[in-house]
Amino acid sequence: MRFSPALLLAVYSTWAWSGCATAPRPLVDSGYAARAYTPGRIAVLPPDVFVVLDQVGDDDPVKSAALGQVVGAETARAIDRSLRARGYDVDMLGRWDGVYGPDGAPVPGGEALEGLARGIIAFASSRDGARQGPTPLPPRVAPELAAAVGSAAQADAVLYVNVKGVVTTPGRQTATVLTAVFIVVIVAAIVLALASQKGGGGGRGLGGGAHASRPAPAAGAWRAAPVGATVRPAVRPAAFRPGAVSAVAVRPAPPVGAWRGAGRPVVVRGGPVGPVGPVGPIYVGGFGNLNLIVPLDEPIYTHDGSVAYDDPIFAGDELYVSMTLVSTVDGRVLWHARDSLDLEANNPAHVDRMVQGFLNTLPPALPPPVPSTAANP
Repeated sequence: MRFSPALLLAVYSTWAWSGCATAPRPLVDSGYAARAYTPGRIAVLPPDVFVVLDQVGDDDPVKSAALGQVVGAETARAIDRSLRARGYDVDMLGRWDGVYGPDGAPVPGGEALEGLARGIIAFASSRDGARQGPTPLPPRVAPELAAAVGSAAQADAVLYVNVKGVVTTPGRQTATVLTAVFIVVIVAAIVLALASQKGGGGGRGLGGGAHASRPAPAAGAWRAAPVGATVRPAVRPAAFRPGAVSAVAVRPAPPVGAWRGAGRPVVVRGGPVGPVGPVGPIYVGGFGNLNLIVPLDEPIYTHDGSVAYDDPIFAGDELYVSMTLVSTVDGRVLWHARDSLDLEANNPAHVDRMVQGFLNTLPPALPPPVPSTAANP
């Protein structure tokens, strides 16, 4: 079999540049999924984007940081478009130093935004962050901080987006293809060498003389049991007899009420009245996320650190995304999704596809109430 470099390049390009085929399946608060309550105005925190520019030789952190800023700005624009297309009123909080009021003063300050982001990161990196589908026990994230941000932005919910990614330069892509071709050529050469060794040689080779033959075994060696002899069936071991397996003790699950909170009515400005209901664990924001280096290809996120990239031989563009919508009423996680995508972060069309693929799973906003046309008495 002959391996064409053009064929290898086509196969690699199809693999490296294909997008995500399926949308992520998010975790959704059961009340939000049933539209018992729906936020109307969403405040969007500045997206945290960490991008590594993978080039031939050592990666340049300055170019990577500059690319991350460009991708972050494009991500924010795509989020604004997608949320408004879903019917939500949007407040883009473009800075981390606070939510600014009419007088120009930050209320609250940057500490509340930073703490809320770290609380959301703690949730997104936990086992709860991997849950999917409607849940009656939604986790809560820093309720006091979420309420402070919501009050300042006059928003019913806060959206946080975290993106980790790698972008390969054209030179790095060419080097990857050449490496693949080189490995294929070496493997093909080894296969041909082994085939030629088996095909050559003397009397036992493919082109050699007569093969040595062994005499057939004596006929009596294959004779069956004597006629009239009693053949006893094999006895099944006791471990495999029906009913021999011992019962396994099953420990009952802990009661659901262990995570339940006190139910109380809640009024959400953007939707109808709905009960708070039971809630899950609380993830508190803080300052324990300073200067962390997290792996690129693992569901661990950072707010003010960096990502670790192992610079593999077969490199390709990849994005690892986490998006979380938190209620400003009580800090409950209304919606959350995380997934990896085979997209180019430096391509605005791919960034828009990434954002739409996630936010299209967000329940749409409720339509505004129709004003009454009845005449006043």
